[in-house]
Amino acid sequence: MLFRRAFSTTKALRSDLIQQAFISKVKELQSIGSELANKDPNVKKALQEELNRVAQKYQLGADSVSRLGVSFKDPKVESSFTAAYESVTIQQLLDQVKKDEKSFLSQKAARQAEEAKRNASINVKN
Repeated sequence: MLFRRAFSTTKALRSDLIQQAFISKVKELQSIGSELANKDPNVKKALQEELNRVAQKYQLGADSVSRLGVSFKDPKVESSFTAAYESVTIQQLLDQVKKDEKSFLSQKAARQAEEAKRNASINVKN
């Protein structure tokens, strides 16, 4: 028991260290702002070539491509459960479950009675 607790604590500590490293890297990149994280001249050259290619393809000025705004909107996601049960209350769902449970139990009892009756007729013949 002690080993398991120590192991789980070590595992949690390890994940915390990874999480902290990730957060520190994100903060570091955030402080850079709009600059490239990779300051390698080859990467900057490749980016500039790609921007020029896009500018030429869409007949834009090279500097206008670099100033294009990028915005991502959060999509509106509607749950299929919410859509199916939009006007149904929890109490109505619970009542339906109880009703289905009673129906199931009565069908189960009927099957068991039928099976017992069948077994009794088999035992009588033997």
